[in-house]
Amino acid sequence: MFRWRARWAWISIARPDGQRWAIAERDGAGEVIGTAYRLPDGRKDFATGGRRGLILPWPLHAYAGATADRPVYVCEGASDAASLLGLGLDAVGVPMAGHGGDLLGALLAGRHAVVIADADDAGRTGAARLAGALIGRCASVRTIEAPEGAKDCREAVIAGANRSAFETLAARAAPLRAQPASLAGGAIVVRLADVTPEPVSWLWPGRIALGKVTLIAGDPGLGKSFLTLDMAARISSGAGWPDGGERPAPGGVVLLSAEDSIADTIRPRLDAAGADPARIIALESIRSLGENGRVCARSFDLSRDLPALDAAVESVGDCRLVVIDPVTAYLGGVDSHKNAEIRGLLAPLGELAMRHRVAVVAVTHLNKAGGGPAIYRAMGSLAFAAAARAAWAVSKDRADPMRRLLLPIKNNLAPDAGGLAYRIDGAGPAVAWEAGTVHVSADEALARDGMWRRALNATMRRLAARLSGRRPQVGPGRSDRIESGGLQ
Repeated sequence: MFRWRARWAWISIARPDGQRWAIAERDGAGEVIGTAYRLPDGRKDFATGGRRGLILPWPLHAYAGATADRPVYVCEGASDAASLLGLGLDAVGVPMAGHGGDLLGALLAGRHAVVIADADDAGRTGAARLAGALIGRCASVRTIEAPEGAKDCREAVIAGANRSAFETLAARAAPLRAQPASLAGGAIVVRLADVTPEPVSWLWPGRIALGKVTLIAGDPGLGKSFLTLDMAARISSGAGWPDGGERPAPGGVVLLSAEDSIADTIRPRLDAAGADPARIIALESIRSLGENGRVCARSFDLSRDLPALDAAVESVGDCRLVVIDPVTAYLGGVDSHKNAEIRGLLAPLGELAMRHRVAVVAVTHLNKAGGGPAIYRAMGSLAFAAAARAAWAVSKDRADPMRRLLLPIKNNLAPDAGGLAYRIDGAGPAVAWEAGTVHVSADEALARDGMWRRALNATMRRLAARLSGRRPQVGPGRSDRIESGGLQ
């Protein structure tokens, strides 16, 4: 009776029934090291202070994985593990793709294991990583993908896959063998002959790709947020792109905005842009348990809360776009000026984009350095621009202060299609795009900005010196008369 009630609970987790579930995550010895939550609306949360661990009913049966025809199935996430447990299979879930290899090695030592990969690049890479960690520690290790052509176990079960479907695939899979290289430092390689070439998929053709991270950088007050909300409106409503690119099918959008109010700024701007608000959600904060046991809210943190973003993307339905504005507001304790830390932060974000085939657009400000290539002007580490597959600069047209320029800094995936110009117009207000392309480079535009800023700063120092009665200080060979950018 107890076993049936436990199985019913796991089935309910796999198919949310409007209840709130607390799911223990364990280490390899079965000790609870963290608690995940599945909320009534399907969203996920994780208790503050815990560590991510393995998801399984405890204790693991002594006979689980005792023979090759009764393996322990390893899958990604609570809902996938619950789906397999609901079929009567022995299953363990890991919190995200490729994570938990050491814990699994301790738990499944001497047992037979089958690692089930999600049917995407990130899922396959993560499964290979887990399998590599288990080879030599388990009695045998095999990898399969979910039956029915499904993306993952849960989708396969919903599509009608039964216990026999998984067992048949596992029986056909050949056990993996250890490579000569050591497990700890062994390379995971892919033979290029086994890779099927795929074209790049585009959100905004030639400008913003699906499954990739794109960076937009510009000074405050130039309309970067207007720009991303215009994109969100076009995706949600299926409106065409301003340069005549292929009209997108309507899709979902997830917004993270640290600077604008949803009620008095974001929603009115979306309405003015013609958005379908039913397809757009905002991730405001993360629910957390305080030291007093009460539920509270804290800011989203890219270094620890990607599962929450993952859940938000899944909840919106046919999500195509994620906007993070500004990305520097969500770094947690990561140093924005350290390349290694930023790359370590952005790599999982890129995997999320690839796994869900969504475009992630990260917004940032420019640093105060003038001159030099535009790629060095994004705030913080160069890794922001380097890790993004495309980067765009927003600049003011110095000949027309109300005109804004969206200019390519880099695009690793398509030829340079030129920049675009827009204004913030109307009572809404909203973005009004100009026809045609702009042929000034981001390097040129930002260099002009730097010259103008340096001239302004020099003039302000000169005026301050005059007002204080002191002679202005100037560098060797320079005149104290500043004539640049129209300033004298």
